[in-house]
Amino acid sequence: MATLTRKQRAAIEYALRNAERARAYLFSDSVAIARKGGVATTSLHYARVDGAVLYEVEKAYGSDLTGLDSAIGALRSFLNPPVESA
Repeated sequence: MATLTRKQRAAIEYALRNAERARAYLFSDSVAIARKGGVATTSLHYARVDGAVLYEVEKAYGSDLTGLDSAIGALRSFLNPPVESA
């Protein structure tokens, strides 16, 4: 793999820092992620005053949030490529 320029490395480090901050926030115990649904069908659904129905989404699997860990891993691999053995 080609060596990164200082500018490229700084840009990747910046993106990685932001992705890690976003992951830490989203996956913290004090944050819940919800989707809008049609009708409340269980007591686990939350009906808002405006009529919107929300239900909690699993963060670790089954949502697009799973791509965040892959993106973080890809950014890290650019900064610290695996050492090839001869």
